[in-house]
Amino acid sequence: MPHPVPNRKQLLNVTHSKVNSLQFMIGFLKTTDVHQKIVVDVSAGSGFVANLWFQAGAHVKAFDKYPQNMEYKHIKCEKIDLDKVLPISSGMADFVLLMETIEHIPDQFVLLQELSRILKPGGMLIITKPNNSNFSGRMANLWLESERSDMFLPNEESLIEFEGGQKYNPRIFLCSIQKLRTMAGFAGLKLDKVYPNQLSISSLLWYLVFGLFFHLRTFLTFRRIVKKISTSLEKLIVKEQYQLNKNHTILLHKHLCITFRKK
Repeated sequence: MPHPVPNRKQLLNVTHSKVNSLQFMIGFLKTTDVHQKIVVDVSAGSGFVANLWFQAGAHVKAFDKYPQNMEYKHIKCEKIDLDKVLPISSGMADFVLLMETIEHIPDQFVLLQELSRILKPGGMLIITKPNNSNFSGRMANLWLESERSDMFLPNEESLIEFEGGQKYNPRIFLCSIQKLRTMAGFAGLKLDKVYPNQLSISSLLWYLVFGLFFHLRTFLTFRRIVKKISTSLEKLIVKEQYQLNKNHTILLHKHLCITFRKK
């Protein structure tokens, strides 16, 4: 018997997560056969997402900085420190989940290398994070070097604290889609897909004002760079960067929900 799909109001009550990322994951599991696949969730939190994968028939291995937050007794959650080498065997996972976490991690490059190591060849890394690469985020970076235009960048007194002494770094380690794509590439991962979620009204308004100039300037930069490149592989990579920079899902949506494939 299929499990009922939670509505948006119910998803708002899921701790340590964001509604847009949860809705994306529900939709992903509707269209992807994960039966008998091995999934490693390295930021399991309450276990809501891990349980979605369990219900879909996957073999779930859950980890978290605070494993006591796991709310689902049928899922074992082990302690993990994402700032260190991960105690997980190489090449064992079909999927790895990193949800609402990378923006809290100082050494994102090392983490991506570790997540790539865990994956089987052809395996998939799924990342969700706030989208500071949309138009609103780009303007906020211009004005305040921040994620949003209505807030400063978190400071040294902005440590996130929950009951029971649980502490997390604030979202100080902002990571754009271009930077994330390149770091993942160094780690042996190739960008697979960017998924739509919720339209950002502020991004849309900025786009209506500056969109034409933005696309023209992006194209001129792309054309100038390509003329200087001699190898076909580098031209292909620069074209991918160009396509990513003018991707409307990235420019106009609130959240970033993306998948990478291990090469």
